[in-house]
Amino acid sequence: MITQLTGNGRILLTLNAGGEWNDLFYPYPGQFQHLREARLGLYDVTDHRFGWLRPGGPFEIAQVPDSSASVPETRFRGMGVEVKVAEHVHPNHDLIVRLVRLRAPPGRPYRLFAYHSFKIEESMYQETAYVDPELHSVVHYKRSYYFELFGHPGFDRAVCGEHTLKGLRGTYVDAEDGVLDGRTISHGAADSVLEWDLPGTNGTGDAEIRLYVALGRDLAGTRRLREYVRSGDPRRFEREAQAFWGTWLARHPAQVSPGLGEKARRLYQTSVLVLRHVSAENGSIIASPDTASLVVGGDTYNYCWWRDGGYVSKAMDEAGLYGNAQRFLRFAQLCQQPDGSFLHRHFPDGTIGSTWHPPPFLQIDQTGTIIAAAWHHFKLRADLDVLLDLWPMVKQAAEFLIRFRDLPTGLPRPSYDLWEEREGIHTYSTAVVVHALERAARIALELGKDGERFRQAGREMHDAALAHLWDPGSGRFLRSLHPRDDRIDASVLLALKLGLVDWADPRALATVDLVEKRLWSPRVGGLARYEGDQYYGTENPWVICTLWLAEARLLLGDRERCRELLEWTADHAEPGFLIAEQFDSRSGESRSATPLSWSHSTYVDVMHKYQRSFRHHDLED
Repeated sequence: MITQLTGNGRILLTLNAGGEWNDLFYPYPGQFQHLREARLGLYDVTDHRFGWLRPGGPFEIAQVPDSSASVPETRFRGMGVEVKVAEHVHPNHDLIVRLVRLRAPPGRPYRLFAYHSFKIEESMYQETAYVDPELHSVVHYKRSYYFELFGHPGFDRAVCGEHTLKGLRGTYVDAEDGVLDGRTISHGAADSVLEWDLPGTNGTGDAEIRLYVALGRDLAGTRRLREYVRSGDPRRFEREAQAFWGTWLARHPAQVSPGLGEKARRLYQTSVLVLRHVSAENGSIIASPDTASLVVGGDTYNYCWWRDGGYVSKAMDEAGLYGNAQRFLRFAQLCQQPDGSFLHRHFPDGTIGSTWHPPPFLQIDQTGTIIAAAWHHFKLRADLDVLLDLWPMVKQAAEFLIRFRDLPTGLPRPSYDLWEEREGIHTYSTAVVVHALERAARIALELGKDGERFRQAGREMHDAALAHLWDPGSGRFLRSLHPRDDRIDASVLLALKLGLVDWADPRALATVDLVEKRLWSPRVGGLARYEGDQYYGTENPWVICTLWLAEARLLLGDRERCRELLEWTADHAEPGFLIAEQFDSRSGESRSATPLSWSHSTYVDVMHKYQRSFRHHDLED
């Protein structure tokens, strides 16, 4: 499981609970995951004893979540030493600095080893690794991706080898006797080990090693970066990274709201950082950097969904990340289909992602969410020039929504639901389309254009929704039509938020009460997605659903219940303040993708609304 992460919009580095590198994405968060394995090891020369700094080794491991500076740190204690490893991704150079601090008995010699094997472009083969003795670096490359490793002080020895094929475990075994004796070049499933000799002459027993990884699209680029690092004080890069993130967070301060504790504040700060780190320089926003679902589901969450991205961009606007939100909307412009729609999901580079939906690969709410995100960005940023640039995208999307109607009912035609499981005419999807058409009309009005056609279509669809999707016999909104589905679904809460009925309407309170009663998890708390959900468990509580309930209670005037649910979310965060998609309904353990961008963005959004409620500000999106 991912427990910490850091990045710069091109590099995204994640760590697991053992302090090991988990994923290394480049040149976009979510694309490509180039890392197979990286590990650090220590050899006690006096006792001829070796240990890897990882779970199962001779070290106790503790992570230090540092949301104040986006610098993950892990501490190891064992073999008579203390080791601190801090991970820095430089904000504007494609450079990772792994700072290793060793505290050992004075005069006692040790050797530090660093093992790396990559799967460049997500394939382990056809790679080359070599030691350049003149430049004192190790290079791994394939096609147009290069990873150059070097250190300060420089490493004493380095070897290259192979893993996986030919029955080989990996060149890391060469380090376990404390002596490297391998080759200086390898190809195929290539790997490498670097060694630093720490003679223990320092009277304090302290040693400090910097392992640099320069990333680039060609060898000339990584060499320029390596020489730039070596041209001045080597400590400046981690200082610059730490100073940048400290200043960045100071400009995006945690929300201090009445009644909320320190965990809630820390979770907010971490959530804003997560939103920054899952957002690429080109505007793509991935659903999660977690790749663990590859084993379970055969695919990952490393895609840009337009629904997830739209809600994340709105939370970014709330938190003051206007530039990131604007880049996302411009990325959406580039990915919009000629007919105005948005397909299921895209890779972070903008190419069409995998799907299990048959043509036309649609979840209609995703197209509507982009229009709503464009309006929300303008509402908070009030930049008419940006809105004018986005107008062609908004207009085409709104025109598509008008055309995509089921003529007998006046509702949207069947498409897949927001849970991506069932085709039908869904209450939530309909509410999104109604909301989007009304927002498109507002955008048109701001630009001096005629938006009445959009507004009228939205009204007609709203009337159709109340006529067809509200069941007076059972006194509740249906989940969907064609086929009819009566199961209680938490997404109806989000439909209410989007204006399906006014909050003063008795149907609003009745709906919220019914959803909470039927979907609340009795053992661990939190709200399930829908009755009978079997995804990663039985009716597991989801973070987004629980926070939809929090916002619904707030909009109904119950601020205390909203506060309780915000605290519940903070209490269920991982120790590093990352939050999952869902929790096991029996054990409360995190399940599925961790961290989930939408979970963090919904927390940020509801925190802002909770705080605004004390100032009597408008809570509308």
